[in-house]
Amino acid sequence: MVETLLEVRNLSKTFRYRTGWFRRQTVDAVKPLSFTLRERQTLAIIGENGSGKSTLAKMLAGMIEPTSGELLIDDHPLHYGDYSFRSQRIRMIFQDPSTSLNPRQRISQILDFPLRLNTDLEPEQRRKQIVETMRMVGLLPDHVSYYPHMLAPGQKQRLGLARALILRPKVIIADEALLRLICPCARSSSI
Repeated sequence: MVETLLEVRNLSKTFRYRTGWFRRQTVDAVKPLSFTLRERQTLAIIGENGSGKSTLAKMLAGMIEPTSGELLIDDHPLHYGDYSFRSQRIRMIFQDPSTSLNPRQRISQILDFPLRLNTDLEPEQRRKQIVETMRMVGLLPDHVSYYPHMLAPGQKQRLGLARALILRPKVIIADEALLRLICPCARSSSI
């Protein structure tokens, strides 16, 4: 029997903001939603712009606090603010890699940061894992000395994928279709 990896129970998000001195308005960005995800299963959330897909992704990744609901991974409840536990199990690939990558850090620093925070690996072990992960996504080991602006758009997307994979998470959330990664033209341009 395959066990449930990720379980979402009635997860919702309501944003509240003021429109004047005494008026408040609410927007239900994500109405109560429940689903389960098993190991090696893919789940696609499809909707129009503004339908709450990115908000849901950010709640799952722990970036936004849900208004209500529960989130469990391997039957362990996840709470807003439990970044250490969550970041080792759930990682996110952001919509626009250009805005989610620090332009002042080299690729090696971008990929090393989650390893330093979440593992006990020695520097040489971290370096090996960085090179292995880069190769896995189609980037060259030489790219470790590059800055994000030196990469082509498809390579930036691959770097975002590498950053998500570096901790070997159980769940990866992609806030955008990964078409650039599977397009043969993008694959050949990274070599």
